[in-house]
Amino acid sequence: MLDYIDQVRQATGQHITPVDLVGRAAGKVVEALPGLNGRVVFGSFLPSPTVDCFFVVSLRTDPVSGVEAARTDLSGTVVRRINEKPPWAIAKELADRAGRIRDDHDPQFKKMKAMVKGLPPLLLRPLMAGVGFVTESLQLPLPFTGLEARPYGSILVSNVGTYGLDSAAAPVPNFCHVPITILLGAVTDKVLARDGQPVVRPVLPLTINLDHRFVDGYQAATMARIFREYLADPAAFDPVPAQISSGECEPTNSDAKSAATV
Repeated sequence: MLDYIDQVRQATGQHITPVDLVGRAAGKVVEALPGLNGRVVFGSFLPSPTVDCFFVVSLRTDPVSGVEAARTDLSGTVVRRINEKPPWAIAKELADRAGRIRDDHDPQFKKMKAMVKGLPPLLLRPLMAGVGFVTESLQLPLPFTGLEARPYGSILVSNVGTYGLDSAAAPVPNFCHVPITILLGAVTDKVLARDGQPVVRPVLPLTINLDHRFVDGYQAATMARIFREYLADPAAFDPVPAQISSGECEPTNSDAKSAATV
């Protein structure tokens, strides 16, 4: 996986990371298991029209330049139709949106933050519950808050490895209504057994929370298989692109193999 990331960075100029690959793999999971792509509303399943993934964005540090930011809070952005986009397209979309949020140029983020800051703490919980019900359960937009329908999608991804954590578990906020939450830890070298011999390999730890209303043992096993297959050899699904004269990228064959284990 790490070799693939380096090759895609060189070919596209996009700073792709394991976060982009995990989001892409999660999109493939939901595509294969459409029962995960929706909401439970009044006891009935309401499907979502597209496969969307929400990425938590740290306002502390720019992930590309590494420059420390003035603020320390978190925000996030959703990538629509993530199952249809290669990792470099996901990386570009995330970088563009995160840059606008960090520079305070994102109107949706500014509008929602201003509204929340002006409310007394006692009203925050019922407000978030009401907003979550309308935008997530009913899948309707709230233009006056700057929120579109399904702002959290069906997948939530957060990278705790940027804080130096190997792994973590997080509660899922009720107002998000996401069936899948994925936390990435830091890639570290671990001793693994390979053909009966100890070997050192970089390992990417994933902590996945699942809503049991959507998932049983069969879906969980299918999910694990898709994650392993994609992250073991992402080039088999999204070949490393070749740069062309227009500045766009087209796929090309690649024999890149995994350098990381999930």
